[in-house]
Amino acid sequence: MAVGAERKLIKVVQQALSQGPMPQEELLTALRRAGLRTDSTGLFIACATHGLADIEGDVWVPRGWAAPVTEAAPAPPRRPPGPPAAQRAAAEVRRLASSIGISMDEPVPAVGPVPIGWQHIAAQAGRALQDELRAVTDRRTLQDVPLSGGFVIAETASQRLMRFEAEGDLGVSEGSQATLVVDGLPLDVEVVSVFGNVVTLSVKPGTTVPDQAILRCDLSWLLSAQSKRLRELVNGGPGFHAEAAAAVLTAGGAAAPDDLPAVAADHLNHGQRYAVQLALTPGVTWLWGPPGTGKTTTIGTLVAELCIRGLRVLLTAPTNAAVDVAVQAVLKRIPELAGGGLVRLGQPSDTSLIGRAEGRVLIDEIAAKRGEPLARMRVREGQRAHDLRQRLKLLQRRHANLTDEEQNERLNLEWELASATATVRELDESLHHVRRQVCREAEVVAATSHQVVLKTLRELTFDVVILDEASMTTTALAMLVAGAGSGHTVVAGDFRQLPPVVVADTPAAQDWLRKSPFEKAAVDVAVGDETSRGRIAALTEQYRMRHDINHVVSEAFYPESPLVTAPTVPARPRSGRATWADSELVLLDTSKLGARTARKQGMFSRYNLLHAQLVAGLLADPEADVSSLGVISPFAAQASLLQSLLPEPERGDWAASTVHRFQGGERDIVVYDTVDTGVGVRPLHRWFTEGEPGGDGARLLNVAASRARDHLVVVAALDQMHRHRTTRDAVWRFFAKLLERARVVAADEALHHTSVTRRVTDDITGLLGDDLAEASSVEMWLPRAPLVGLRPLIPLLKLIAEQDVDTEPVTVWVEPDPDGYLSAEAMEARRGGVNVRPCTPILESSAVIDDVVWTSTGSLLGPDPGVVLRTRHASFADAVRRAQRRRPGVAPGSGQLGDECGRCARTLARFEVGRRGLPTVGYGCPRCDSSSRSVRRPRSGVRDGLDLAVQDQRR
Repeated sequence: MAVGAERKLIKVVQQALSQGPMPQEELLTALRRAGLRTDSTGLFIACATHGLADIEGDVWVPRGWAAPVTEAAPAPPRRPPGPPAAQRAAAEVRRLASSIGISMDEPVPAVGPVPIGWQHIAAQAGRALQDELRAVTDRRTLQDVPLSGGFVIAETASQRLMRFEAEGDLGVSEGSQATLVVDGLPLDVEVVSVFGNVVTLSVKPGTTVPDQAILRCDLSWLLSAQSKRLRELVNGGPGFHAEAAAAVLTAGGAAAPDDLPAVAADHLNHGQRYAVQLALTPGVTWLWGPPGTGKTTTIGTLVAELCIRGLRVLLTAPTNAAVDVAVQAVLKRIPELAGGGLVRLGQPSDTSLIGRAEGRVLIDEIAAKRGEPLARMRVREGQRAHDLRQRLKLLQRRHANLTDEEQNERLNLEWELASATATVRELDESLHHVRRQVCREAEVVAATSHQVVLKTLRELTFDVVILDEASMTTTALAMLVAGAGSGHTVVAGDFRQLPPVVVADTPAAQDWLRKSPFEKAAVDVAVGDETSRGRIAALTEQYRMRHDINHVVSEAFYPESPLVTAPTVPARPRSGRATWADSELVLLDTSKLGARTARKQGMFSRYNLLHAQLVAGLLADPEADVSSLGVISPFAAQASLLQSLLPEPERGDWAASTVHRFQGGERDIVVYDTVDTGVGVRPLHRWFTEGEPGGDGARLLNVAASRARDHLVVVAALDQMHRHRTTRDAVWRFFAKLLERARVVAADEALHHTSVTRRVTDDITGLLGDDLAEASSVEMWLPRAPLVGLRPLIPLLKLIAEQDVDTEPVTVWVEPDPDGYLSAEAMEARRGGVNVRPCTPILESSAVIDDVVWTSTGSLLGPDPGVVLRTRHASFADAVRRAQRRRPGVAPGSGQLGDECGRCARTLARFEVGRRGLPTVGYGCPRCDSSSRSVRRPRSGVRDGLDLAVQDQRR
């Protein structure tokens, strides 16, 4: 289906289903009336691919739709008895469940109080979720991402964790359900964590580890679940406390009580102790915990105190990593909760929580032991059903020629299969009840925020709800989480750190999803007024950053509540040593280099090869002794390049990721690569130009800088980032304070102690020829210039191409002049059999030759190449290929021959710029085909505005 027809179909289906479910024939009729010709198969593919709706029977149900629960909603009846096989299966499973103390009939909890105005609140938040669903749908919600290099990192009797490197763009959220396709066979998996381009998946135990696979993700799944649940609760519902949900919308109301409960906690400072005391009293407590101030320690102590008082606690956070940190803090205070008192839902990113010898905490492990007889029966009946299906398949191949005896055998097999299938269904239901009973009996249940709206925790209630890292949680989801409690809610986090990631730009989405509960309740405003703080507890003494790092972070981002460095920090021994990190603050200023910023595959997130090569030089210092290192960047494409520079296996506690993924983490040494330079991709990202307090730029820079314990190394073009800026906002203040206290390092100083990356100052063509003489593949990107260095390399390039006639191992991308003419040297290379491909614009200036990466600030083979760096690093070279290689689709990609214009015989050019300079793909003759200059949307559904934060940090 053409792109235009596909987009029209999406809009017609959305409009037809806007009022609720619709029979398939009526929906097909609506499509025909709109002039769209498709059948039920085409409709199914479109709805599944774009996450528009799900089919139930013969009715299409829009994603996120649910009938509201009425106030007098009766208990949901069990499904009516089926055929005798199902009845016998149900009876047998019930007897077995009852024998081990598992009830299959749960009491229906009461409907919580519904305040005036709740329907309006729920409707507004639901509208925001629908807007976000539409925005996600427009980008195609079903995507396939190639994975490679799979290996097992942990395994128990109930799960196996596998880690892969993604070779495409991962926009999937942690906790999402997905499908792993291995040799054409689909396997259900859960996404545990995503760091840069490394993804961890939870699979069934015993699953074979594939070297190559496809991860198929539905990006709208979690949004659909939230939208559906909120629609159900528009009038309240069983086990939902709408009054508690609405209470997180305001920081006003009750003041802090004068008489706070006593807490014996000598390990807490004054601010932490006050926060615990305040959070022990009913109502909504706002715990503001800037970086390093011991928020996690405070929460661990709070949970311990709540358990002592006999209160059941729901502990949530937006990511698996944040939940695991909170769980470890609780276990440190009350280790005896392990073994069933504390239950961790979902798949942990901290593998030390798997199979704990000190006591199990994962729900799968606890439930497996509790429901072991049911689980054994499930395995047995599942195998029986599989064997019966295989036997039936043998008969089905000869269905037209079966003897009477075989017909009887087929009937018996179908009867047995019905019985086995019914038993498996009942056993799955019983194991679900085991999990819920484990949660009902636990004192503390820890889970990611979105799991509150899913099956296991649905309608379960708690005395106290704690929402940690709430700055990254949407207000809509925060309400659903708070509604699982009784109104005793603790909202913890730092509203000066990163906000939730949202695609839709509608007013509703910005108000209910873009804002965390801190902003929605105006807590960020209240902290500036001592008289209106109410139930807000602010932590100010920090234990992470050394004095100079704390100074620049506090001065820039916390002026109204300055951070104080704890006395223990200066006395703390330094655990790492590196000549390039010999000061608490180090600035590697690349302003004079003119480093180029490009886009991944010409379309997506930004990256900077020269910056990455400088970092490669730092990390390869043979004299460095660094055990704890974080290398981070705002952009996912650059994070992938930095990830490739880490040694294999990782040395000590080393990690590379985006700033968004690294929130909550810390390292002794942090290298922060800003990427943007104003050269190549323009203008600077709004993260660096809109730096007002509380804005995205200030938040991102705050998170990046505050991850460092001992040393912070910033790689940035300060002329663009700071010196030429006139707005004196939080970002300007940070760089001003950084310049006051940092040791400034020149690029040559960063490279003098390593042979991995070196600066080339003469005989560039000769050294390139030496690399090409031993190469099997090469890809070059050459901006517009007289390519004087290309001519002597033509024989070597041709020889590489002739060594592999089945593929195109050589692609030389060149930028033509506005009329489509190539330089004389490029034409000579093309006539000589080299695969020369025109592309405009070319922002890169580089060559990847086997495991060697070359980059320059001018045109690499032009008369003035500028600063030239050469890096030999196999993993880095592979990562650069993935970042630069153009995929086929609208236009032929890397490793493919171009076409010639039928009118003027010029080689057709790939265009990667559209209206208003936004990235898009076109293909045609620069001179003859005027339509090639117009915007042609790529088949992947990339839309205008790719510079949004969601695109850059996800891709």
